[in-house]
Amino acid sequence: MSDEVKKVADVDLDEVTGGYTASLRAAYGCIAGLYGNGQARVNNLLAMGLDPVVVQGLVNSILAGHVSVANDVIAGKYGNGQARIIALSAAGYDPNEIQNLVNHMLLT
Repeated sequence: MSDEVKKVADVDLDEVTGGYTASLRAAYGCIAGLYGNGQARVNNLLAMGLDPVVVQGLVNSILAGHVSVANDVIAGKYGNGQARIIALSAAGYDPNEIQNLVNHMLLT
């Protein structure tokens, strides 16, 4: 491994980005329901040393993108069955997350 690669591998991304990667990880955790809802989520994020407003902003941004993709799924733009799973995965999405959102959208 070159010295340059070692230097990059040793970088603490949370330190370099001011905690942004920790906030991004927490946003995905919130979407997965790991930190509760409402005030419980706020308290858990604060206990982790994170700004709940920043994390919620990231959650909203992530979900806005997923809603757009879910609408495309409903419109048939990603195919069906295994073809949809492959297409969503290739586009960088978690097919299960998108399908759960599609199901929720269709039931409400």
